[in-house]
Amino acid sequence: MAKNQDNLLNTSALAHSLYSDILRFVKSKVNQTEDAEDLTQEVFCKIAESNLEEISHVKAWIYTVARNTVIDYYRSKKHITSPLPENELPDFPVEADEASFDHLNRCIRPFMEQLPTDLRNIMVWSELEGKPQKTIAEQLGMNYVTLRSKIQRGRKKLGKMISQCCQAGVPQKITEISTPSSCQC
Repeated sequence: MAKNQDNLLNTSALAHSLYSDILRFVKSKVNQTEDAEDLTQEVFCKIAESNLEEISHVKAWIYTVARNTVIDYYRSKKHITSPLPENELPDFPVEADEASFDHLNRCIRPFMEQLPTDLRNIMVWSELEGKPQKTIAEQLGMNYVTLRSKIQRGRKKLGKMISQCCQAGVPQKITEISTPSSCQC
């Protein structure tokens, strides 16, 4: 029993002497002050649970515990996702209605017509008609990976054409939005 009390007193004295150094170390690794304080507390809880008599370089070991605690902190944060509360979810329709799809199709088709023929056909089948990319690749006798690359290239070209045509800029008021008369949107 006396040995446990001595160990507790030694741990307490050690905590008082190293607390600010360990806190400063953890703060240098973690952005939030509150998190750094919590992690430092966790480090000293681990120290209190350990048998310091078996450790030859106590100060170095404590810094190792602190470093590992910070690493564990970041590992655990990677897997945490916070869902949006129900009242903050955007109110989007589950399925796009046919009128919206037709309008979007009419807006994009003139830009697609400007693409080279082989790329245009692939883009129309994939993006407007909704054919699966694997099916298109099989029909054209093309490698699936090659087809995916062509679709990505087509999307980039379409995006560039649309942004060049429709440079509305950021208006001061919503009523000031206008597209150039040459724009096909």
